[in-house]
Amino acid sequence: MQIFISLLELFCVKETLLEMISRMSQTLCIIGLGFIGSEVIKNLDQFGEKIVLTAVYDIDKKKMDEITEKYPKIRLMTSLSDFDDCDIVIEAATQQVVKEIFTKIVEREKIFIPMSIGAFVTDEKIYSSYMALEKSKRQLIKFPSGAIGGFDAINSIKQIGIISAKLTTTKPPVVFRDQRYIIENKITLSDNEKTQVFKGNAKQAAEAFPRSINVGARLALATLGPEDTNVEVYSDPSINKNIHEIEIQSEVGVYRFSFQNNPSPTNPKTSWLAALSIFDTLEKIE
Repeated sequence: MQIFISLLELFCVKETLLEMISRMSQTLCIIGLGFIGSEVIKNLDQFGEKIVLTAVYDIDKKKMDEITEKYPKIRLMTSLSDFDDCDIVIEAATQQVVKEIFTKIVEREKIFIPMSIGAFVTDEKIYSSYMALEKSKRQLIKFPSGAIGGFDAINSIKQIGIISAKLTTTKPPVVFRDQRYIIENKITLSDNEKTQVFKGNAKQAAEAFPRSINVGARLALATLGPEDTNVEVYSDPSINKNIHEIEIQSEVGVYRFSFQNNPSPTNPKTSWLAALSIFDTLEKIE
């Protein structure tokens, strides 16, 4: 009888440990299997059992099939909002995807890591909803630093107040040649000299360049908001990097940050650092 009780106790302890391990794991889904999404999948093993990739989605069926071949246990999502079994949702697709899933993300209280941060400044409904969220729900939305940084200092400066915030982005002409804003505004990209292709606020920049100037939106959300954060964009044939320069003026002082990023190996519009910033965001999730 005593042996039976001991075995029963051992079984209960084992079940308790399994439940604890299960609770310790966070399930993840990724929407968008371009460079950023693929980079996350490739390097996710650094988190061990802490974060487990459960599902993926992309409009490109070929990319979905490739995932099935490499990772047969990963579920293919049937729609953008098919993430009920996931604790964390990473969006690495487009602003439109953010607009389509944001309300469902909030309702289902998922941890949300959006890469197309521009949606938060171009869509008034999303911006207003985000700003109105109670603290506990807003904390579930984790903005990666993307292709820039310095947010620890920026958050400290905000305690006193920010007078002005400006982002100057400079990229090679190849990044801009096929972009709608450049074509519609008949902007000539020089092969010999630096050319200003945009000047306005962060909201306008995210509308003009929805895939390549998300850093302006990220800075705006950390500083003065979409309409009061200034952005200038340049095309420069003499460089092969994506350069972002931030200038913030405050009563605390004047602060300048410069980031000279190598583009990702497969997409010149995206800085490699943007993909890597997701891992830092995931690391901080408890």
